[in-house]
Amino acid sequence: MNLVALLVAAILVTSVLLPVSALGEEKKSSEQKKKKITPVKKAPVNEKKKLKPGLQPFTPKIKPEEPAKTKPDRPELKTKSATATLDLTGKWTGTATWSAAFDYYDPNIGSYREVCMYQGSFVMDLNQNGNSVTGNAALGNVAVIQGRNMDVCSEGGFNTLGAVDAKVFGSGFSGTVGGLNIKGSVTSDLISGKVSGSLGGEVSIDGQFKGNRS
Repeated sequence: MNLVALLVAAILVTSVLLPVSALGEEKKSSEQKKKKITPVKKAPVNEKKKLKPGLQPFTPKIKPEEPAKTKPDRPELKTKSATATLDLTGKWTGTATWSAAFDYYDPNIGSYREVCMYQGSFVMDLNQNGNSVTGNAALGNVAVIQGRNMDVCSEGGFNTLGAVDAKVFGSGFSGTVGGLNIKGSVTSDLISGKVSGSLGGEVSIDGQFKGNRS
């Protein structure tokens, strides 16, 4: 009986210890698996990110800086410093139009400002020495073409000019003629300009002329 009891007891102990041991081994195995370090996958360096459909981010392209271009040295061109001055010496003829404005008293209407318009021909005999021009200018065939009182305008006349004293610069000239200011331009055979000023401080003159070399 004792032997049988010992065998039964041994069988019971063995049946109990074997599952416990198996469980312990299984637990150790799972812990070891957990302790294993999984390698980290590195993304490829040149791998492009996948973009979602729609507007895509814009990355401006930066052009490499180009070296500054240097212009080749060019030989300097020698030019004349100024245009040659033309010679006004000679006789010039043409046409002119001008106005004369002055205060006038009429017994019937009282004081008013009269403005008379004239037209006529001109003759200028000029002599140039260096850039200085002298000579004489005269008007002819003067006619009144407009005025409030035509009789008053006819009495005024204003058909005289006088001495010319001017300076030439390139193709232009300026100075005085008969006490009035004169300024104009000239080519080899054409002349034109304007005249303005005051006669005796009472009559304001403003006109223009155009002519050619005779």
